[in-house]
Amino acid sequence: MNTTTSPGSNQEAAHLEKLRSQLSTDIEAMQQKEASLREYEQRLRLLVDHAQNGRPTQPGPQYFVTNAAPQGSAELDAEWEKYERAHALLEAARRGLTDDRLALKDREEKLAARETEVARREAWVKIREQEIVAEAAAKAAVVAAKPTFTSAPFLAARNLFTHRS
Repeated sequence: MNTTTSPGSNQEAAHLEKLRSQLSTDIEAMQQKEASLREYEQRLRLLVDHAQNGRPTQPGPQYFVTNAAPQGSAELDAEWEKYERAHALLEAARRGLTDDRLALKDREEKLAARETEVARREAWVKIREQEIVAEAAAKAAVVAAKPTFTSAPFLAARNLFTHRS
């Protein structure tokens, strides 16, 4: 059972693939955060310019609401709180799904390792059974080659006379 890839290298490759996928999702999340921070920085710079000069250098982003827009600061704050709660819930769900995905991958890796171990044991048992059958056949051949009770006296006499001459 000598193959080109060992179970250890398969596990290592699976582990590296898992790390690679984690890195790619982390990089993607960091890029999104970076873009969000750049947008936030730009808005802050515009606000600072507006506060210093009395007018903005570039017009800020315009948001249009198709439904009835909240009137007043209290309603706007309430809507922002709703948004932030929903965003926090969504982020928590995303983290939970990521954790579940990682746990599932870990479980699959353990299952694959267990499967290869069982296959290795089955092969060992098969070889051992063949050895036992061969040993039993050899013992049967030895027993068949031993002289029987009725022929033993004649063989003993023949051996006695052949060795004396």
